[in-house]
Amino acid sequence: MADLAITSMGLSEKVEVLPLEVNRDGDSYTLDTVNELSIKYSNTNFTLVLGSDAAKSIGQWHKSAELLQKVKVLVISRPGSAPSDFDEVNIKALDISSTKVRKSILERKNVSNLLPAKVVTFIREYGLYGSR
Repeated sequence: MADLAITSMGLSEKVEVLPLEVNRDGDSYTLDTVNELSIKYSNTNFTLVLGSDAAKSIGQWHKSAELLQKVKVLVISRPGSAPSDFDEVNIKALDISSTKVRKSILERKNVSNLLPAKVVTFIREYGLYGSR
């Protein structure tokens, strides 16, 4: 699905989508992904880019203290959100979150104004986020 979004935005030449989390058995945590990426791209510093909503709850994530030792966090601040404890950037972007998208799909609301058409089709086709 990420591949479809990257392609539909014309970013294929600049962004690499890796199936690390999809190919992992069992639960998948951000720390596991960072550890795998650290092996694949040794001597690389990683930045975890989050929306304001996700940044608020990062302390509750699986092994968050260890994760925060391994990555820098950059928060994309949403309009009206309280400042976080991390570096923030304000960009001109849609005021949407993945949480809002998943909730809208679960409630059978139209999300075509939030996601590329190919991504919406993929979500519906595979029944993701309760879309069936």
